[in-house]
Amino acid sequence: MTQPESAPQPEPAPQPAAAPQPSAVQPPECHDEVCITCSDTAVAVTIARLLPDGLAVVDTEAGQEEVSVALVSAGVGDTILVHAGEAIAVVPA
Repeated sequence: MTQPESAPQPEPAPQPAAAPQPSAVQPPECHDEVCITCSDTAVAVTIARLLPDGLAVVDTEAGQEEVSVALVSAGVGDTILVHAGEAIAVVPA
């Protein structure tokens, strides 16, 4: 006896992608009183000179540092508030 030919099987329906699992990212560990990445602190510094590409050299208590001034309109001698290397405001004179 011959076996009847089986009808072609339909393609299985695509399964939805699995929901992403929450990552195991840990919050930053703070070893001092204030954590630099999670604090709301801005530091007042004075612009010593402007550089190309929206950067400036500023005078801080620890010496000169390079920061971004791309978000503010400031010039040499202006006091700016800097948070995480980015000027966020100009302090009125």
